[in-house]
Amino acid sequence: MFLMFLSLIAIGIFLLADGNSDSYYTNFTSSKQSSLILGTSKAAQGLQPAVINGILNRSDVNNFAFTVAHSPYGPVYLEAIKKKIDRNTKDGIFIVTVDPYSVSSRHKDANDVGLFRENDKFLATVSSVTSNPNFEYLYQEYSYPYIYILTKKFDYIDDDFLHPDGWNEVNISMKQKDFEVRNKSKIKSYKKLLKVYKFSDKRYEYFEKTISFLKEYGKVYLVRLPVSTEFLEMENSVYPEFDSKLSNTSSEFNVPFLDLTKEYIVYKYTDGNHLYKTSGTEVSEKIAKFILNYK
Repeated sequence: MFLMFLSLIAIGIFLLADGNSDSYYTNFTSSKQSSLILGTSKAAQGLQPAVINGILNRSDVNNFAFTVAHSPYGPVYLEAIKKKIDRNTKDGIFIVTVDPYSVSSRHKDANDVGLFRENDKFLATVSSVTSNPNFEYLYQEYSYPYIYILTKKFDYIDDDFLHPDGWNEVNISMKQKDFEVRNKSKIKSYKKLLKVYKFSDKRYEYFEKTISFLKEYGKVYLVRLPVSTEFLEMENSVYPEFDSKLSNTSSEFNVPFLDLTKEYIVYKYTDGNHLYKTSGTEVSEKIAKFILNYK
């Protein structure tokens, strides 16, 4: 009886989970989608579906980007995309963001699919990305104490919120001293990662497979998002010929490519790597207008 009581309490708490609960949950509860934004946390935090939908006169663009650990291009992310997409779609819009990290691996053999870093993370372990509520995600992959679902919902003081359309809004101090602390920390962590990141031909192959799959359901647009100068230098050091390779892919698959890295200086970043939300609005507008030119 007591166990049943505890189970009912747990279910009650689970039913309250929403965009306050963490940075990923509602991407596992929203329905199948006809238009997607893909990529890592740079896209998750930077690209705003509401802005893009407004300019394109649509309502269906949804952000299905996660992090460089969870959603680099590979079999796991591709399978999740296949689960998320509405197979009846004919005129979808697919904004595929990419950078050297999202097609790189951290092992000596960069092409060993069995060693890919996302293999034991939620896109691989949670079977459904459209269940609401998603008990499987909450039981297996929710990384906080369950009481956090309640405290965040009813006493909301936090620095991020996952909107129903998938945009991960981050609200943090942009005072210079606060930015410098985050920037210094992020640079330090990425310099460590540079020692192990290697470009993966196999990941790039899956990146192109993702493009091919999405083209069956609409139009694909490749985007390389801006980062500050230090982070751009680090990205390019992973694979110096990356832009040339992307241009070749753009031509081969007949998909437009928008490179925003040359405009990095005009945008604000929370840590040098992720766009601050005001700049995210500007970049989202720019991408939407880029898409309009190709419609």
